[in-house]
Amino acid sequence: MKAVACIIFFFYILTNRSFSQGSIVNSQDSIVNRIVLVGDGGELKDGKHPVADAIKKMIPMDARTTIVYLGDNLYKNGLPDERNISFQTLKQVLDSQLSIADNTPARIIMMPGNHDWTNGSRAGYEAILRQQRYVDGLNKPNVEFLPKNGCPGPEVIDLGIVVLVIFDSQWWLHPYDKPGIESDCDYKTQDEVVAQLDEIFSKYAKKLVILADHHPFKSNGIHGGFYTLKQHIFPFTDIRSWLYLPLPVIGSIYPITRGVFGTPQDLKHPNYVNMINKIQAVAKTHKNIIFTAGHEHNLQLISDSNYKYIVSGAGSKTTRVSKSKKSLFVTSTKGFAVLEVSKNKNVMVTFYTVDDSIRIAYPSTVILNFSTVSDPLTDSLNRVVENSALIKYQDTITISASDKYITHSSFKKFFLGNNYRQEWATPVFMNVFNLVKEKGGFKIKSFGGGKTTRSLSLLDSAGKEWVLRTIDKDPSRAIPENFRGTLAADVVQDFISASHPYAALTVPELSKPLGLTVPKPELFFVPDDKAFGSYSSVFRNTICFLEEKEPTPHNEKVRNTNEVFDKLLEQYDHRVDQSAVLKARLLDILIADFDRHFGQWKWATGDTGKGKLYYPIPRDRDEAMFYSDGLLMKMISMQLLPNLKGFRYTIPAVNWLGETAKDFDRVFLTGLDAKEWESTIKEVQQKLTDSVINKAIKKLPPEIYAIDGPVLTKKLISRRALLEKAGMTYYRFISEKVNIIGSNQREYFRVTSNPEGLNVRVYGREGNNDTSFLMYNRTFDHKVTKVIRLYGLNGNDFFDIDKNVSSRIRISMIGGKGNDTFNIKGHVRNYL
Repeated sequence: MKAVACIIFFFYILTNRSFSQGSIVNSQDSIVNRIVLVGDGGELKDGKHPVADAIKKMIPMDARTTIVYLGDNLYKNGLPDERNISFQTLKQVLDSQLSIADNTPARIIMMPGNHDWTNGSRAGYEAILRQQRYVDGLNKPNVEFLPKNGCPGPEVIDLGIVVLVIFDSQWWLHPYDKPGIESDCDYKTQDEVVAQLDEIFSKYAKKLVILADHHPFKSNGIHGGFYTLKQHIFPFTDIRSWLYLPLPVIGSIYPITRGVFGTPQDLKHPNYVNMINKIQAVAKTHKNIIFTAGHEHNLQLISDSNYKYIVSGAGSKTTRVSKSKKSLFVTSTKGFAVLEVSKNKNVMVTFYTVDDSIRIAYPSTVILNFSTVSDPLTDSLNRVVENSALIKYQDTITISASDKYITHSSFKKFFLGNNYRQEWATPVFMNVFNLVKEKGGFKIKSFGGGKTTRSLSLLDSAGKEWVLRTIDKDPSRAIPENFRGTLAADVVQDFISASHPYAALTVPELSKPLGLTVPKPELFFVPDDKAFGSYSSVFRNTICFLEEKEPTPHNEKVRNTNEVFDKLLEQYDHRVDQSAVLKARLLDILIADFDRHFGQWKWATGDTGKGKLYYPIPRDRDEAMFYSDGLLMKMISMQLLPNLKGFRYTIPAVNWLGETAKDFDRVFLTGLDAKEWESTIKEVQQKLTDSVINKAIKKLPPEIYAIDGPVLTKKLISRRALLEKAGMTYYRFISEKVNIIGSNQREYFRVTSNPEGLNVRVYGREGNNDTSFLMYNRTFDHKVTKVIRLYGLNGNDFFDIDKNVSSRIRISMIGGKGNDTFNIKGHVRNYL
């Protein structure tokens, strides 16, 4: 009897469980989250959906269950217009997938794939909007289509100890019309998407992050470039399984070519490679991420570099798949995958196949435990401070910004530079930060920061938001993983010494006479304080700046750059104070701040009585007065990175100094002509007097002013004298090609000639009538400007080129959506 029992038990283990230590889970370790993954379910079989039906049959539809459809919800070209003959059939395909959780607490998330975007064709954007309207129009409380409106995401769904991150990978790869910089999407560019993913991964460092998109990051299928001998000899069997037409040698051309270069939907295609590389670069410091996708019509579990990759695209079709050394499981049978997460943070995966019957093809196996996942940000900036536990009871301390950059090596100083090593190493008297007492006491709102710094958003007792950010930087997250811990990484870390640790303290005094609103940083030492909770290990024993997140004189509404751009597109009477933007950018040139991208700006809102006026709040002055006198930086800045020539007595390569900001400038400085630039430059020179500069530099800690205060003062005075030449050089650089962007309302674009050049004016329109509201007015010199692009965007716009116009400047008119009118009478090079 015992033998029979043992045989039964052994048979049960073979058929239902993987008998490995990783698969054994404590019986009291209950499941708290269940994620069902199924992709490419866009076809029915005999009017039914076998895989969707199997999910309904096998998976408990309780509140712990979230079903994620990983795209390609319809074949082959998404959802057509309702008048199309195939609409009712395709509607039924969607219904069969979305109905399995009806009248249950389970949740369904449906995301798009390439076929939902009409397989990457021109009609893709409209098709994806139709599918979203249909899904959301069902008004099912537990069903949602994400991301919305053709946007890329990422969208975050917090399930407790699990965070589901939805990202539309086809948006990245789609070559035609899709939401971009002009859209209402929260994230409009590839870089913004990646930056947000980086922030999400950091924010949820202690949780399990499931990144779900349509296109896999690893695959042993056709899209991964895996071909067997069969495809080399019988290449047409990939098209028709029965088509065994032998073509030896010739048959190898297609699989070899596709395996090396890829189609736009293959992992080897350059655009696809770019997507994978950028996202994995920000994911590599976070070990609690599982990558999930569909696309390949098979089921795969791949383990590579401590990450697990799940491919579950066998919702209605199958294609071949190969097994590699990194494959834990593969099958070319229809089916789906299930991730289960337990209370003790065990992550288990099960694969179900659906053929003539439903079976467990890969029994529930633990693939990750994230209970001991370490914070990827801890300790690299921290240092040992004597009696650190007692410092939190002190009000003040004298300490250096960092002890990393001091060196006695003459060779190191010659090769990497003296830089600001002495400033970093000099002890400075400062206040000790007390989280529960400073400004009446703070509550931690969120964690953030870029690739090299860390920050905390804090709320004071009045509800005002502040930011606490580290001065020292850790570039390790920006360094490829295979270079970390090498000499190259040490050199990159040492270059932080070229950033002045206290330069940000001087900027408010330089900004004040220019009428600019800027944060006013305060210097603090952050002790080892348990009040910081889980962030104590990140910030303890660091030097930080504390500043208001949104400083405004009258508590005006503050927006980020994306939000302001959206407002400019919404209404023609929303404008930016370009004169104030120019003053801020001239100050950037003066202090050699090369890091001025879109994210370094906030905007306050003013009411002019004729619409809204947004004025800039420049922030994040980490790279102000950057300077290295080392041989290596001199060599690098000659050719490779000329934007790093640094804070000298002269202003060399000003166009490269503005490299990071040039796209920003071409959006927010397009309305100012050469005369306005010249007058603004003179105003800046006159207001930044010697006494103003002296006062600003004396905002440095006295210990630091004694080291370099007089030198910094002389450099600013010298650069101020050169500002007109440098500023006008940069004006000509960004004015060579000018984009004039209307709004989604109606506009009248009027192009005329005057004695000074080509004049472009843009007026708002009400109905079909022109108004007196002048949105834009600038005269162009053909010696400076070569191309002007006029963007009407939405609305019925009127483009009028006067008959007296004769210019060498090429004018492109892009009407956009709406019934636009083009009245071209003059002699110009124009393109519609």
